[in-house]
Amino acid sequence: MRYSQLVEADATDIAVFYGGRFQPMHSGHFQVYMDLVRKFGSDNVFIATTVSKTATSDKDPFTFDEKKMIANKMFNIPANKVVNTQPYKPDVSLTGKNPANTAIVLVFSEKDAGRLKTGGYLRMFKDETLVTGDEAGYIYTVPVKDDGRSATTFRNAMRMELDVNEKQKVFKDFFGAFNPEVFDFVMDKLNGDQ
Repeated sequence: MRYSQLVEADATDIAVFYGGRFQPMHSGHFQVYMDLVRKFGSDNVFIATTVSKTATSDKDPFTFDEKKMIANKMFNIPANKVVNTQPYKPDVSLTGKNPANTAIVLVFSEKDAGRLKTGGYLRMFKDETLVTGDEAGYIYTVPVKDDGRSATTFRNAMRMELDVNEKQKVFKDFFGAFNPEVFDFVMDKLNGDQ
């Protein structure tokens, strides 16, 4: 047994961070979120997102607050479950949980999980006793949902010269529902005064 295994503190709480750019969140992301809620409980699952300092209006048009608003209005995700933190190194204290007794689980799709290397701090998640986030973090991979739907494809379609009815169909397909307030907001944000 390694020395680090002897001194690691068992966690009594858990914070599960589903990380991504979410520009914007779509129905596939929401399906993953709900799968996580079913597995870990609604009190423990958080959307971890931020806007990079190198963000461009083309690839990252939505601010953190706008992404949170879209997630709330389109998918009824509580605003306090969308946290302005780095997906790869989230700040547990922003969740209202105590970092001293909370395990950290980082959730990534199968296509993105390969960016993280296990060994040392990061470990693969297993249903076992977890240690606190100051000792280790866990990677939990999830399948890509909704046929690999892409926010980039959505943004491009909403910027195209399509009639409003076609754009409403794209919107409904992307989100799984239609909300006129969010539709108008997205249109204004992606198309300016056009």
